[in-house]
Amino acid sequence: MNDEKKPFNTLNESHLHHTLKIYYAAQNENSRMEVPYKQWICDIETSDQGIIEIQTGSLTPLKAKIKEGIKDKRHITVVTPVIIEKKIEFYTKEGTLVSKRKSPKKENVYSTLKKLTGIYDLLLSRYVTIIFIEIKSTEQRIQTDEKIQLANKSRRFPKAWYKAGKELSELGTEHIFHGKKSWLKLLPALPVEFSSKELKEAMVRENFPKPALKEVNLILWLYSKMNLIAETEKKERRKYYKKA
Repeated sequence: MNDEKKPFNTLNESHLHHTLKIYYAAQNENSRMEVPYKQWICDIETSDQGIIEIQTGSLTPLKAKIKEGIKDKRHITVVTPVIIEKKIEFYTKEGTLVSKRKSPKKENVYSTLKKLTGIYDLLLSRYVTIIFIEIKSTEQRIQTDEKIQLANKSRRFPKAWYKAGKELSELGTEHIFHGKKSWLKLLPALPVEFSSKELKEAMVRENFPKPALKEVNLILWLYSKMNLIAETEKKERRKYYKKA
């Protein structure tokens, strides 16, 4: 057994969130961290009063803050990580490393779109920028004597561990979205009218990563809600769209 021990962060802010916050603050000269804005705290305020938020989960909890920022004509950038590689470390309750392995799950820009479903109506605002940054991370898990359910009851079946933290291992490519054209670049070349079938076939032709092919229905839903595409007709229970 490896005797390596790890001190775990007991604060609400994860190592991953904290590291990304420091990184983006450093990219913006004279920026400040943890700045009050009305009833909220902003992760970063830039020198021109722009707001940068780091969000590792769904962006829905930020909706009220983003709407208020738009109302005040403040430029808001939300950075969300895309975990393209994750290593998992298991520790005892005392902090001794038991084992480590690489997770088979990998995120991509298309799978990360699900984080945006709660703020689809804000994404095309002139004041909103979304940054997906590809990262490699390490997740720490603490083993328990018995299988447990989480406090939020999110587990379908109890497991003998819980998450203790997530660390940034490596930064990768940034994907920046601001305005209609940037979002449409995620689509392949398409016929004037298309359905989920034609979209998937086009993605295959252009060698999109296989995991992205699973997100065809998500793309159509989100882009329809954003008014980037419009439904034209329905044939044999299949919806057809065109670019708006």
